[in-house]
Amino acid sequence: MFRAIKFLLICALLATVIAGGLTVWGKRYLTAWSETPVTLSEPSVFEFPRGTKLADLGALLEESKVIDRAILFRAWVRFFSSYEKYQAGQYRFEGQVRPREVAEAMIRGDVYIPVVLQFTIPEGFTQKQVIDRLVELNVGKREDFEQLVRDKSFLMELGVDAESLEGFLYPATYQFSEFPGPREALVSVVTTFWSKLPEGYENSVRDLGLSLVEAVTFASLIELETRLDAERPLVSEVIWTRLKRGMPLGLDASIIYGIQDYQGDLTFKHLKDASNPYNTRIRLGLPPGPIGSPSIASLKAVLSPANEGNLYYVLDPEDGTKHIFSKTLREHNNHVRNLVRHRRGR
Repeated sequence: MFRAIKFLLICALLATVIAGGLTVWGKRYLTAWSETPVTLSEPSVFEFPRGTKLADLGALLEESKVIDRAILFRAWVRFFSSYEKYQAGQYRFEGQVRPREVAEAMIRGDVYIPVVLQFTIPEGFTQKQVIDRLVELNVGKREDFEQLVRDKSFLMELGVDAESLEGFLYPATYQFSEFPGPREALVSVVTTFWSKLPEGYENSVRDLGLSLVEAVTFASLIELETRLDAERPLVSEVIWTRLKRGMPLGLDASIIYGIQDYQGDLTFKHLKDASNPYNTRIRLGLPPGPIGSPSIASLKAVLSPANEGNLYYVLDPEDGTKHIFSKTLREHNNHVRNLVRHRRGR
């Protein structure tokens, strides 16, 4: 009798040891499996309904090809995850996906929201160009946009104290999960402007004697005059110096903005046209409003002009993306003559 009991105890102990060994081995195997990626040939989208059982989720993931073995996923979750934390919703996976990453995404609730509309406003785009793009995408009719961008109550609702939304249409890429109308699209773009505006910016420009609209106008001039970050403070300095000395700004980008149906050729007649309110060769001070959508870099450049003593600049004949800056009119005229000779030579 004693021997029989001893034998049973030894068998039970061996079973426990074997089970423990199998558990350790099993956990190691599941850990390795959870780190092994599955390569999806195309994006996989599936719906994970609230109240779904773990076994059903495993089957759903295997059917969607996000994992290769539902039974291993169920076992891995029981050992290493907390199924009660998984959040219902629509999910999308693509490329190489590891089972552990699938679980983590569902715990975080990284639900997939399909994009039904995406558009980009490039830096320097004018209000008209933004409207053209949105009309082309069937967001709304041109007349609706043109009415909204000048609607005083709408502008007040958006916090814009200006004649239009010019300059406040922040350059960025926008995505919508529901197709917007003209109002929703513009609200999103202007709201982004306010969210991106540096903290304390209005107070900073006010200390320099500028209203926010004047600062945005200033920044739009910088934006349209140069696309190089290194040149923005240099252009800012030239504008500030000319404003303080009571000199015309003489910026072609502003003149062009004020020309109806500009065809790409800035003529002597355009330069002498006093009826153009944006003609900064004739009219002193800043133009009446922004001439495009400035970047944050240009907005900041208003606050941080260079201190090089430059008063003029002209395109570099060797590199049309850059400018040559000058302190004196004589220097500047020499650079202008070089540019003219270079163009004639071409």
